Amino acid sequence: MNAQEVADLIKPEVDEIKIISERCLFASSDKKRFLNILKSLKDNGVTHISTITALDNGKSIELIYHFDCKPALLNLKIFLPMDDLKIPTITDLFPGAVLYERDIMEMIGVIVEGHPDPRRLFLPEDWPQGKYPLRKQKEEKKT
Repeated sequence: MNAQEVADLIKPEVDEIKIISERCLFASSDKKRFLNILKSLKDNGVTHISTITALDNGKSIELIYHFDCKPALLNLKIFLPMDDLKIPTITDLFPGAVLYERDIMEMIGVIVEGHPDPRRLFLPEDWPQGKYPLRKQKEEKKT
């Protein structure tokens, strides 16, 4: 699908779509409609997730799911409020997401509900609970 075809497919479930070129588009949605978008993609022949990017913007956690829609590349952004850092796993639809989801659980503290293998991926087992290397966490000063 080219970028316009992908945009037309997901338009009912997204808040914003920005087509950058025939091969690249960005879209944003929420976690309530998130799985509907992914099911539509899967039903229309999209089988490959390239990666999941996670970042702490200070107000929320942004998850950006990167899909190869052949030839278009979809970058789907989902915002998670800091007081509700949960999202359902997508490994049943896109098995290649298994390591990316483990990464975002461990490094930024998102809870991926229903993940088939939530073990740590990079950090040692004695890493402090509640500390996430990629999160903008304010350190308390000891006096």
